[in-house]
Amino acid sequence: MGSGHPSAYDVPTTTYLEYPSNIGSDIKHWISFAAFDFKNRDRKTLDIALYIPGDALSTSYKSDYETSAMGSMGAAAPAMTKAIRENGGLNIDAFKDVMGAAAAGLKSEGKKVGLLKAGAKANVKFEGAKAIMERDQGAVLNPYIVAAYKGPSDLRSHEFTFQMLPQNEAESKVCTKIATAFKESMLPSHRGGDSQTAPSMLFGYPDEFEITFKVNGKALPQTSNNPLFKIGRSVLTGCDLDFATENTPLFFDNTQNPVSISMKLSFMELEVIYREKISKGY
Repeated sequence: MGSGHPSAYDVPTTTYLEYPSNIGSDIKHWISFAAFDFKNRDRKTLDIALYIPGDALSTSYKSDYETSAMGSMGAAAPAMTKAIRENGGLNIDAFKDVMGAAAAGLKSEGKKVGLLKAGAKANVKFEGAKAIMERDQGAVLNPYIVAAYKGPSDLRSHEFTFQMLPQNEAESKVCTKIATAFKESMLPSHRGGDSQTAPSMLFGYPDEFEITFKVNGKALPQTSNNPLFKIGRSVLTGCDLDFATENTPLFFDNTQNPVSISMKLSFMELEVIYREKISKGY
């Protein structure tokens, strides 16, 4: 049955496909995949419902940090932080006071620190000078290592592995249409590219996907009360297909329609996850 929007590019209405055929009746939990044209994001190009496979309900959240050595400035860091918070900034006079206080605090270790710094400086010309001085003093300079937040550096990805075992030739054709629809949506367009006289130099962007979990026939809430998680608008980065049945090519009698189709879909979200999105169910 058709459930797509009217096309802005004079193409047929999107056809709804599902596997198994009893989704919504006997099967109460499923995933809806909808794809949309990149340039006209109201034009639906794919509308498919599939059962929820075993690897579907997993996701990950990451915050990336890196170690940063502040060196000698690390000794003054607490005082500088305090001055910035109390005064709303750090002017030249306040900076001098902070550095003076830090120097005074290191006075008891001043001689040893000076020798270690001298060894590190001499190591540029005399390899091993730094190690010799550290062994002599029985100490090393504090590098004042901290965990520095790098900010978002990756996008979430989600994978779904479907094992479709059609019961007859007709259902096998539906499964083939489902696989074909995903292949078409993930790949770029290349209109005119087959022309021998004027081949196109441009590829059109692939489609974007909206992926929705339906549990007991209802979409998950888009609030912090979401018991699972919401997947953001995504692109399909991989579609792995295997038409063999336990490493054996099997087809329905007198047809070319496979008895089984294994399909692994890999998606990547288009936007990073940040704190405020959690309240929207992500």
